[in-house]
Amino acid sequence: MNSYFSLVLHAHLPFVLHREPDRLEERWLFEAVSETYIPLLWGLESCSSEVKYTLSLSPPLLEMLASNTFQERYLAHIRNTQELLLKERDFVKEPEESRVVEFYIERFKKIKETFLEWNCDLISAYRYFMTQDKVEGITSSATHAILPYIQTEQGIRAQIKDGLKCFEHHFGFKPDGFWLPECAFSPGIDKVLYEDGVRYVFVDEDTIRKLDPESQRKNTPVFSPHGIVLFPRCVSTSKKVWDARTGYPGDYEYREFYRDVGYGRDHDYIAPYIHPDGIRVDTGLKYYRITGDTEAKETYIREKAIRKAEQHCEDFLHTVSERIKECGTDSASVTLAAFDAELFGHWWFEGPEWLQMLMKSEKTNIPWITPKEFIKRHYQELQTHHTCFSTWGRNGYGEVWLNESNAWIYRHLHAMEHELVKQMTIHKNPAPLTQRALDQLKREWLLATSSDWSFIMDQQSASDYAVSRLKEHISVFNELVKELNDKRVFESDLQDYEERYPFLHWQKGSSFSSRHDEYILSKPNDRTGEKNLNILMLSWEFPPMVVGGLSRHVFDLSRTLVKQGHQVYVITCAVDGYPDYEINQGVHVFRVSGKQPHHDDFYHWAGSLNIAISELGSQLGEQITFDCIHAHDWIVSVAAKGLKQRLKIPLYSTIHATEYGRNKGIHNDQQAEIHHKEWELMYESRHIIVCSEYMKRDLIEVFQVPRDKMTIIPNGVESDLFKTGNQIVDWKTNFGGRSCFHVFSLGRMVPEKGFLTLIEASALLKNVYPDIKFIIAGKGPMLEEYRNKVRHRGLEDQVFFIGFVSDEERNNYLHESDAVIFPSHYEPFGIVALEGMAAGTPVIVSDTGGLGDIIEHDVNGLKVYPGNPQSIRDQIIRLYKDAGLSFRICKQAQEDVHTKYSWEDISIKTGEVLASDKKKPTMAGVK
Repeated sequence: MNSYFSLVLHAHLPFVLHREPDRLEERWLFEAVSETYIPLLWGLESCSSEVKYTLSLSPPLLEMLASNTFQERYLAHIRNTQELLLKERDFVKEPEESRVVEFYIERFKKIKETFLEWNCDLISAYRYFMTQDKVEGITSSATHAILPYIQTEQGIRAQIKDGLKCFEHHFGFKPDGFWLPECAFSPGIDKVLYEDGVRYVFVDEDTIRKLDPESQRKNTPVFSPHGIVLFPRCVSTSKKVWDARTGYPGDYEYREFYRDVGYGRDHDYIAPYIHPDGIRVDTGLKYYRITGDTEAKETYIREKAIRKAEQHCEDFLHTVSERIKECGTDSASVTLAAFDAELFGHWWFEGPEWLQMLMKSEKTNIPWITPKEFIKRHYQELQTHHTCFSTWGRNGYGEVWLNESNAWIYRHLHAMEHELVKQMTIHKNPAPLTQRALDQLKREWLLATSSDWSFIMDQQSASDYAVSRLKEHISVFNELVKELNDKRVFESDLQDYEERYPFLHWQKGSSFSSRHDEYILSKPNDRTGEKNLNILMLSWEFPPMVVGGLSRHVFDLSRTLVKQGHQVYVITCAVDGYPDYEINQGVHVFRVSGKQPHHDDFYHWAGSLNIAISELGSQLGEQITFDCIHAHDWIVSVAAKGLKQRLKIPLYSTIHATEYGRNKGIHNDQQAEIHHKEWELMYESRHIIVCSEYMKRDLIEVFQVPRDKMTIIPNGVESDLFKTGNQIVDWKTNFGGRSCFHVFSLGRMVPEKGFLTLIEASALLKNVYPDIKFIIAGKGPMLEEYRNKVRHRGLEDQVFFIGFVSDEERNNYLHESDAVIFPSHYEPFGIVALEGMAAGTPVIVSDTGGLGDIIEHDVNGLKVYPGNPQSIRDQIIRLYKDAGLSFRICKQAQEDVHTKYSWEDISIKTGEVLASDKKKPTMAGVK
């Protein structure tokens, strides 16, 4: 047998799942689920794997079906419909109408049971039937864009690649087939499809009729010039189903589409079951049959409709059988019927039953086949032809999606497309927030290019919504471009944009490149430039391992060095659930476990970690020519010293804190051991970086480090990470109310952070200023002791130790508080002060260490004497009484953050230190 029949359904809706509930457009999805997607599952349950069809599921539809928001709202919608049906049971009086109501009661009960049976996850249901070989699964472009109307190769590739990735994300495999939106094909698209693994698509019958050279076999698929099999849709056969005037769905016995209970009942009666604003909508309950061209409609009789579906099934099978006979058996051919899946059930209510009858019919010997199986059997017989542009739309061309009603959209879409290429080219290895902005930029373009918007405008069905959606995506896109160009991306804006339409949010760091771009990026960096370094960086902390500020410092420094052309390889401590190797923001990150990963003694645990770091560093040194080692603090000192000798390269170190400073001296043997390791690291280092003048003085006085061996490079801060527009719900009401003056602090619960002094200061303020409240976040060994101190002093209404907070919560507290305070007795970093400054909140710090170096009193913040409660009391009262002071110091602080403490400037200075000896010969032991 060489002549076959194949059926293809394409399931798609535009992405209409809004953040806010009760949007009218969301009901499009609810109706399609109830009338099409669930009934199709019923058919798959009863059919054998010998007769199966191909089902395309578009990415927008998959993303909506996978959403918890949809699942919860749809279940509520079903329950609401069932409640209305019970009310209708008592309302209707005519026996025929009562039978229709009872039919719907049973139907919606089955719909709900099916939905719950699959745990509200319809994708898992279709995945199951794919594994049972009852349906062939394929997908479409990312947002159902008309691919010939996209201008750049990058844009076409993004639509195709992201569509395939979305399907693979939800089903676990990559499909061979691809549904071209609106069957729109033009030469060149097949090249991109083939390169991304697609092997067959579907085109309009006219595409095959106009082949070059002309083909004599009209129903035979052909190869495109780039190796994609083009399956033509048989128009005459498909027309029996979809044609509005002569097709089966228009038969007078079938259910009338337009007459709905939502429009036929008194407003007070139907109000709980329509839109909350009182807008009448379809409820899905339609009691009439088509009847004919008359306004007077007769009651729907389900039994008659099903009998008519049986007749139409027989007619369709006869038509297909005759078509197959006409094709003959001399050469392989396929009569392919392709439809929008929503035709079955949503537009043609009895369509799923008709389809089920078609697949179970035993009255004919029609040989069914899927396109994938056809290629497997007959690929050697297929010829290669050149093809032209075509669609399955009106007149076979693209006039539905490009005409006087919608042509204006393309100048915006094409401008967005070219700007997206530009932004993706400019921002290679971007910072996390910039990458999020680029991802959202691409997401806005994808959503704007959906063919649905131009189609709706052409049909004049919901044009206002289509226009508003397009304008919204264009506006957000342009705003993000402005923020990227100004290098001021705001996290609060990003979060708002991301939450509006939760589409492809699992996809991070997406590219927008052509094969040429990918080839260029795959070439190794040109190392001829003097300042391009291969840096081996050692740090026991690196995200997600975060104990103090060291982790954030190493992460921000390493990724910014990469942006400036250096190659950075970080060896750090292993973390459960995270890979041993990854490329994070362009940084090569290696995670190792020590030989004693669970040792109770930290000093011995660190020793075993150094062995593992040394072993991996040596292995990497055999493959990579490193220019230098950059070590961070004593914990990696042994590995740093050994690798310096083994690899014969200079060692540089950044000293973030010292054991002497933390403990105000050396008081026991273990502290002495750590102190010695710190000295060894400084001695072995060619040069040392410190973050403050305070640390430089400390190393001179305690370790006798020569002044010219040290360079001060301050810590930095990613300012936009500490801005948010989403306040934690009513958090101030938990701490006295919104009218109170809230002072926030955070840090590890250890003595050197000065929180005991803060408790004493709050006691001085309690009686005079009871509306000043202290919120202190963090965990550590002293947490319960501090809480007990608060209870003992009767300060439960003044001081709140809230324990661990997430980054988002921390950012909200920093941003929304009236002041932030860091009363440390010892603070070499000072990065917490920068975070407070970046949040735009007045900062008070102890005049010690790095804090004292960052804050200039009365200029960009306020200082207090370390360990002095009275000093804290006085400065808080100043801020409490003087709003002008708060404004002035915050303004200067923001300016300092963007100038003195930017990571770009810090990494340039660090790179200059690390490159200072690049031309000099190196040898083991050189200092």
